[in-house]
Amino acid sequence: MDITNWNNDEIMRLVMAKGHITQKMLLESLKKTDGQSIPQSTFSCKIRRNALKLEEFQQICQILGYSIQLERIEK
Repeated sequence: MDITNWNNDEIMRLVMAKGHITQKMLLESLKKTDGQSIPQSTFSCKIRRNALKLEEFQQICQILGYSIQLERIEK
């Protein structure tokens, strides 16, 4: 699936839907993983503003069992 032009909100909705997880459940998992507590409102705002860091996204993918792959576009 090509998500090159998607924003944070679109990507997170897809990943959470496929993982059958809510933001609240995801934040609880993040807290268990790294001990950092992020308020749900702050997390929601980061996603809406397209301000999710790559490191945060990588950690979310790891929790949900996804890998991130880059593919060269052949022209």
